[in-house]
Amino acid sequence: MAQNESKLSVSDITAAIEKEGLNWQAGETEIAGLPPEERKKYLGLTVTKSELKQMAEAVKKQAAEEMRGFEIGVGYGAPVAKDWRNISGKNYITDVQNQGGCGSCVSFGTCATIEASARIKAQDHTLAIDLSEAFMQFCGGGSCSGWGLTSGLDYAKSTGVTDESCFPYQPTNMPCSNRCSDWQSRLVKISDYTGHSSMQARKDAIAKGPVVAGMAVYTDFYSYAGGVYQKSSAANNELEGYHCISVVGYDDNQQCWIIKNSWGPGWGESGFIRIGYNQADLLIDTSWAFYSVDVDIEPAKGSGTAKYILVDKRFGGGVVIWAYAGGKWRYKGISDADLTGIVQEAFAANRVDVWWDNDQITLIRPWKIL
Repeated sequence: MAQNESKLSVSDITAAIEKEGLNWQAGETEIAGLPPEERKKYLGLTVTKSELKQMAEAVKKQAAEEMRGFEIGVGYGAPVAKDWRNISGKNYITDVQNQGGCGSCVSFGTCATIEASARIKAQDHTLAIDLSEAFMQFCGGGSCSGWGLTSGLDYAKSTGVTDESCFPYQPTNMPCSNRCSDWQSRLVKISDYTGHSSMQARKDAIAKGPVVAGMAVYTDFYSYAGGVYQKSSAANNELEGYHCISVVGYDDNQQCWIIKNSWGPGWGESGFIRIGYNQADLLIDTSWAFYSVDVDIEPAKGSGTAKYILVDKRFGGGVVIWAYAGGKWRYKGISDADLTGIVQEAFAANRVDVWWDNDQITLIRPWKIL
């Protein structure tokens, strides 16, 4: 049996959990039941020992610099808990995906973070966005053998990533030529990404949106079925490899990160896992920064000063006032009765501010210096 091949059964893990008083449950998951070499294909974050050492030193240095900033009053002031799956009843996180037996976790963790960040920036938790992990992984330089943690971020910044329908994912190495012919017109890009290393800086970043992160995976992780995961000391609980995930929240009361995984909704807590803070073996808090992204997408709602004002009056038709604000033209339909007053005030003003929801103007406010 596969569990015998792994040398670590669910009963072994459960016994260790009970002995150590840990607060999570193990179960018979599909991935835990795979042969060792097959389940390792569900990882895919590549890193060498020397790189781990260098990154740990860099993270420690950045964390110290961040903490000095907090000491002089620079800090966002994150709440005690944040979960982007439930913000006043709204879920900004896209559906859990399954990378299958291909080491493409970097693209799945990165795309998940970009998708959620786009919804947050657009102020629309229903925004339809499903990015192509295949495009990112196989056009960006990665493969089923894995990729570096920031490789997907670099590609999303330099080139962008298409929608899923342009290049549907399969858990095998795929030629980039499989992408759609009009891929260049279907790209979503990020303008930048930022690393966060101290606990406070990470929480401040997550309070604004999910982040990309890396971690070490041990054998018992595959059998996670719920609770706040802490690596057990069960015999044969070995290092399996490294994994990229999206951190979608945290909870100081439970002392954990809330993570979206890429092993399908049938694993863990409907595809998610809560991981306890400060676990040295997992490296999540020590060897990689958390990376937030700035997506090139316009917020649905906003305000700004109009650069140009135009009026479109069609004979026998309606009247539309146009304003160029926030980098694009926006409009508002008005009645003939309002035409004279609004237009006269707008064209006589020193400045006209407009508020909008997508392309439609919701409020016009002319300013006149007397």
